[in-house]
Amino acid sequence: MGDTPLHPPHSQSRPLRKAAGPYPMAWVLLFTAAGVAVARYATLPAGFLAAAFAAATLMAFITYRRRIGNGYIAIALLLLGMALPALRPQPAYGPAGTNRLHEAASERIRRLHLPPDAEAVALAMAAGDQTELTPERRAPYARTGTAHVLAVSGLHVGMVFLYVNLLLGALALLHRGHLLRNAAAIAVIWLFAAAAGLSPGTIRAAVMFTALQLALATTSRYAGVNILSAAAFGMLLWRPSYLFHVGFQLSFLSVAAILLWGIPLYRRLRTPWRAANAAVGMLVVGAVASTATAPLVSYCFGQIPLVGLAVNPPVILLTYGVVGVSLLWLAIPWPPLSVVVRPLLEGLLWLQNRLVAEAAALLCAAIDYRMTAAQTAVVYLFFVIFTLVAYRPWRKNR
Repeated sequence: MGDTPLHPPHSQSRPLRKAAGPYPMAWVLLFTAAGVAVARYATLPAGFLAAAFAAATLMAFITYRRRIGNGYIAIALLLLGMALPALRPQPAYGPAGTNRLHEAASERIRRLHLPPDAEAVALAMAAGDQTELTPERRAPYARTGTAHVLAVSGLHVGMVFLYVNLLLGALALLHRGHLLRNAAAIAVIWLFAAAAGLSPGTIRAAVMFTALQLALATTSRYAGVNILSAAAFGMLLWRPSYLFHVGFQLSFLSVAAILLWGIPLYRRLRTPWRAANAAVGMLVVGAVASTATAPLVSYCFGQIPLVGLAVNPPVILLTYGVVGVSLLWLAIPWPPLSVVVRPLLEGLLWLQNRLVAEAAALLCAAIDYRMTAAQTAVVYLFFVIFTLVAYRPWRKNR
């Protein structure tokens, strides 16, 4: 699960390798996103941007073996980012999109006739339908730092990835059965993403787990940071306004923190006991994701959750049950099966909602504080500096 490429191309010059480090796509994303951000406050004529981009790209090709070529590449990407809002003038995304699979998934969950609070959470977690999530129902989750379970993203798609690979594991015993298993797993991942409405967080997760499935199929190394950056870059090409939506920002911040901070920290804390490692991994993932997103959550929502580290592990365990039972019902909506599915799903959701509500009622659940834009920027600048200085794989590969 390391993020270092296996072997860089021999044709790539040493200056370019050193400048890109182990994560070339991260730099591509950085300069493109910077261009999109600049374009929000300073627009330039389209003709000028096109001519400047062409000139910078030409100079990058001419000087690609020298260090100055890196500068031209950065300028070209910056200009590309500045041009994207004009090329793709789309508003920031709103609720999850609608398609037949998404509508069918919502209808099947409603067919269980769960209690209103349970149905609202089940629709959000299994079908990406947040139409019934009122502010009152969402508030306890936001206050406890567990609101991420209400939006279909990496956690939920990861569960689908795990369940499908476990269920189809026996196919690997057949001739070319591993090809069938991998193809089926990728198909199910994207079917679930479509059923959940293809929100940006869901698309990002589907891209990353598709890449992971392909890495498993080809026994190659999974370059998580590069794949995350490529997913964000592709999404900005499609809709540059994603950059300014808090859901997109929180999704990529949390996963980047898990890849850059969580995995190295977990490796240091790993023990010989598998059960202990599972608990440590869950705590580490929750801690780094909460830390990375806390400044943005404070800036956008005026709260800093404090009990998330304690509440997230049991909530995530319950989420595994909710998503697993929901997937069974979505795949096999057989009426007699509802006799088992309905009470099981209702019990899991009641327990989850009750746990979150009790935690949110604690006086120490959260701090009501809204960071300013300047404070938020300074904190994230510190995070970036800390990552560049202290992250050992980065230093080793330079």
